[in-house]
Amino acid sequence: MTQAPGAPTSAAADVPLARLTQFDFHQRLMDVPGTAVILFTRRGCGACKVMARVLADWQAEPGAPALFVVDAETDTALVREFEVFHLPALFVFQSGSYHGRLEAPPRLPLLREALAACLARPPEEAP
Repeated sequence: MTQAPGAPTSAAADVPLARLTQFDFHQRLMDVPGTAVILFTRRGCGACKVMARVLADWQAEPGAPALFVVDAETDTALVREFEVFHLPALFVFQSGSYHGRLEAPPRLPLLREALAACLARPPEEAP
């Protein structure tokens, strides 16, 4: 069975979010016209699976940000670049500009609130 480009693989196989790799990460985020939330995850991470399910639910809502997943096991260059030490880790971009880490429990109302607070701050230098 073949997968479409950008389809999730390996650790992200059960996550219905578009996959970013270290080879297309920055270019694809520059092409997103609005807000993008990126989830760093890995196979076997229970908390990552919970967050991915919540993000998948969010993705189904009108007006949801673009949601992406990065496999921390295979895209280690991005893990180093973003200084990811704990998973799951979420990061926010808006119109290609970096807005920082998104920190919230895996509950949609709290994620929406944290995203609004993150976007209220000015963009910052990407790591």
